[in-house]
Amino acid sequence: MNSEPASTLEARGPTRRAPRISALMSTYESEAASNLATSLASIEAQSVLPDQLVLVIDGPVGADQEDVIAAFIAGGTIPTTLVRLPRNRGLAEALNSGLTRCLGEFILRMDSDDICTVDRIERQIAYAEAHPDIDVVASWSEEFFDDGAPCRIKVTPTVHEGIVRALRWRNVVHHPTLLIRKKALTAISGYRSGYGFLEDYDLFVRLVLSGARFHAIPKVLVRIRSSTAQRSRRGGFKYWVNDVRFRVECFRAGFLTFRQFIAVTLMYSIFRLLSGTMRRRLYGLARI
Repeated sequence: MNSEPASTLEARGPTRRAPRISALMSTYESEAASNLATSLASIEAQSVLPDQLVLVIDGPVGADQEDVIAAFIAGGTIPTTLVRLPRNRGLAEALNSGLTRCLGEFILRMDSDDICTVDRIERQIAYAEAHPDIDVVASWSEEFFDDGAPCRIKVTPTVHEGIVRALRWRNVVHHPTLLIRKKALTAISGYRSGYGFLEDYDLFVRLVLSGARFHAIPKVLVRIRSSTAQRSRRGGFKYWVNDVRFRVECFRAGFLTFRQFIAVTLMYSIFRLLSGTMRRRLYGLARI
């Protein structure tokens, strides 16, 4: 959890019953205001609206983002809770700060530059309510690129056992597509920030080890914004060190056998230490 206090503002919206679905989003200084506006609009356009939006402002942001946030709140479609962190703490700590303000039974994850299809919540909540044994409902996604690269469909195995098998080798669950029962998140104390940008992968492994069950809807419900430059940056010595530390933790926790640990660590060591150009090409082939 955060070591610094966060300020919270309850923004007034329409009177509603006790929240069932809390959408959880974080934004920060480097986010484009236009991306945030599009993302918020896609939540507002849902065929089934969330009962609450918790928006974490991870450190000071520019006036353009503040204007987008103010306009969204003024629209009054979705009751909104703003959580302001005094300085940028990173995604894991920002989401933990927001999680404590989520009132719903279900948490809908959403990134500040991604776009939901209009039926996203409707499809995910319908599945979750029909399957009370499932804790995490993900979906397929479409990765799109502002720099003009072709879009890619990112698929996930649909059943729990298939997802767990795949997770031992690579992260096949797409974080911004999650609808998750809050009790499953709080049972593992939310997110951890000890493995760099692998906080989502770490979350999924800990959820599996806690007994949470997964399902993925085989339909694109979220469009995820990316760039070829971003893919090229997912490597280097620091990234490699975090990756190895994460795999060691997976082995110690019993998620990986010794043979799996050796194989996957060797594979990712080669991948992380390749040049950016080679990594980008491998991403296109393997969608790692």
